[in-house]
Amino acid sequence: MPGTGKSALAARLSELLGFTVVELSEFAVRNNYVIAYDSSRKSFIIDEDRLSKAVKELAKSQGPLIIVGHYVEIVPRDVLELVIVLRRNPIELLHILEQRGWDNRKIAENIEAELLGVCTINAIEELGEDMVIEVDATAKKLEGLATDVLDIIFGEKPIYYGSSIDWLEKLDKEQLSHILSYIEKNLIQD
Repeated sequence: MPGTGKSALAARLSELLGFTVVELSEFAVRNNYVIAYDSSRKSFIIDEDRLSKAVKELAKSQGPLIIVGHYVEIVPRDVLELVIVLRRNPIELLHILEQRGWDNRKIAENIEAELLGVCTINAIEELGEDMVIEVDATAKKLEGLATDVLDIIFGEKPIYYGSSIDWLEKLDKEQLSHILSYIEKNLIQD
């Protein structure tokens, strides 16, 4: 999800591993793999097939990549070694997106998706549970997050494939009520 630390983590891992970072959305726009612009959501609609093929060709020509995006499941499985889905407590995510100046509807859509684990579910459905792991980025500084991910990659920390973070279970009643009220106020009542 936006606000979980994907870009910052990718940049740090690139420094440590020497791999090129490909931000899917930026790469798609820069190379015109865009079908249209959705003004209500303030985002581009991507030509997923063309983008997927382009990323596959890039991986063939450049070698290992760090691919960043909240729709990485469009990348062919044979290009990927591991998909790391960064998760963040929806309360913390709400504050991050507010600080970025996002409108309430877009924030509500994103915290609802985080609450339900939509990015993880999409990745598992397209790529398989054996390819996807979740890492909780809540309240972690970049160096700690990078260390956690490297420890997972290099086998120093156990890997729990599939879905392992359930915010509906982890949030206390007050936090859950706050998140659900925010979603209802900004999505359902429109």
